[in-house]
Amino acid sequence: MAKGEESGKRVSRLRWFALGCLAGVTGVWAICAIGLRVNGTDSEPIGIYWAISKPPARGDFVFALPPPEPIFKLAKERGYLAAGPSPAGTCAVIKEIAAVGGDRVTIGAEGVRVNGMRLKNSAPRATDEAGRPLRPYYLSDYTLGSDEVLLISDYSPASFDGRYFGPLSKTTIQSVIVPVLTWK
Repeated sequence: MAKGEESGKRVSRLRWFALGCLAGVTGVWAICAIGLRVNGTDSEPIGIYWAISKPPARGDFVFALPPPEPIFKLAKERGYLAAGPSPAGTCAVIKEIAAVGGDRVTIGAEGVRVNGMRLKNSAPRATDEAGRPLRPYYLSDYTLGSDEVLLISDYSPASFDGRYFGPLSKTTIQSVIVPVLTWK
């Protein structure tokens, strides 16, 4: 086989490989655009979630984009949240809605209380896993406004969630999600 033919076949294979990669990336993007969400953190069960069309309510898992507040910049710097497309410059978070407008919330050293009931695994930690100090977002019998939600993970006591950043606007919620396949 001549050198020119080998080179031509190699270029052809590379083109097909590049087209295959492009098609794969396009396919994944399209699936994500229509509702696929992946959680790779320990805050909630690791796995695949699907966005559904439903108004967010207490107890729902949601996919939310953090707002551009200093606490989220700190979370990104410390590695609690990866870089991403949110207004805060971080990836989205997957959390459970623990409280909605009209609910009374207390965040203290013993944990988070919603309407007087303490949530499991909600006690703020004094330090993170690297020994750096964490500051809870203290609230005392605060009534959430109609446009506010409190996002918490009762799945993991080490979750970076509302116990540290407090209530968020409902507008941060991109979608309600349901687990499709989770493990751990």
